[in-house]
Amino acid sequence: KIFSVSSSGVEVPVAIKGINWGDAIPFGLWANDQNGTTAYQIASFLSANKFNSVRLPVSVYNILNNVKPKQSMINVAANRAFDVSSYLTLLKSVITTLAYRKISVMISIHTLTPQSSGGSWFNNDISKDMVVFLSSIDMLTTELCHAKYWNIIGVDLKNEPYESTWGDSGPMDFHQGATIIGNRMLKGCPQWLAFVEGIVTAHEVDIGGDTFSYYDWWGGGLQRAKDFPVQLSIPNKVVYAPHYYNPAVYPQSYFFDKGGVVRSNGAMIGYKELSDSVLRQRVAATMDTMFGFLTKTQDAAVVLGEFGGLYALDLHPLKTTQRCTDYTVQEIMRPGYVGGYVWSMNPESAYQFNPSDVRGNFVEGVLNLDWLSANKDFLAALKPLDQMADLKMFPCFEKEAL
Repeated sequence: KIFSVSSSGVEVPVAIKGINWGDAIPFGLWANDQNGTTAYQIASFLSANKFNSVRLPVSVYNILNNVKPKQSMINVAANRAFDVSSYLTLLKSVITTLAYRKISVMISIHTLTPQSSGGSWFNNDISKDMVVFLSSIDMLTTELCHAKYWNIIGVDLKNEPYESTWGDSGPMDFHQGATIIGNRMLKGCPQWLAFVEGIVTAHEVDIGGDTFSYYDWWGGGLQRAKDFPVQLSIPNKVVYAPHYYNPAVYPQSYFFDKGGVVRSNGAMIGYKELSDSVLRQRVAATMDTMFGFLTKTQDAAVVLGEFGGLYALDLHPLKTTQRCTDYTVQEIMRPGYVGGYVWSMNPESAYQFNPSDVRGNFVEGVLNLDWLSANKDFLAALKPLDQMADLKMFPCFEKEAL
């Protein structure tokens, strides 16, 4: 579980019905006569639909250089309380707006530079010795570890470290990297949580007598955390935050009956859709083998950092893409999970396969393209999360007398 803890030790368990809101400058805030909205309207929408947490992506480069946001991205007249003089003041403005509605924020170290997401914590622009990366963590804790930003719950230490390894003590061992980054975060802000994603490797899994070969979803491979758990300087600060998607991102073989052929562009020709019961079993089994087992074997909490994808626009005759998201929602309501962050609020979110034998560019989000109206089908698919026992808006404890 995840607990919100007061200075006097009062513990309040909180489940997460979360949503991702991209990009490096949160989209949608341009509010013009064609589309767009304000942060206040977004916060009101999220609160009304019981979303209690937002995952905000940030860039190491933008943090360290405190890059001034493009003025065209934000209607400052409509978002009057926003300070857009720098990257960090923009972040602070978004965070405090969400705090007013008691919506928490998880900051995701999403990209290294605006041009490179990075499959690890370094690339040609970000040094391998971690000095640059850790400096960005220091800047976040220095600027944001403050009572005014009480609703920040922690940092996703690196989004989708797909080029990394786990537990091999090699130069790209994310088990070691996450430990170093997490401890640096806790040094600057001991009350935050460290959200840790998985890596990407090839596996085989047996489900119902069939064997499937697959690659993890980016960020989803936590199999080796069984033998190499992340342990930080302060106990009970690790939250595993894997990703799990549906066929709109990639038509994994386990989502379909045997016989489909994957082309060089990733599309699956001749796919055969599964019954509800078999597909539900496949989703549950693959989630369990990638990361779900951690809910039964470790004390660390597990929350999906990204899940879902395209929904209402699903063109499969039997709605396999929709059903995969529905079954993912069912799984993260089981004991041991603490919920998840759906991808995504942004209506421009792009997916590559719809249906699985057609590769293209298909966009959909929880909000429609006007940024004002809701995608009712997608929103309804997430409503079962409202029944999570510990779902509540994040508590803000009043400052207690000494």
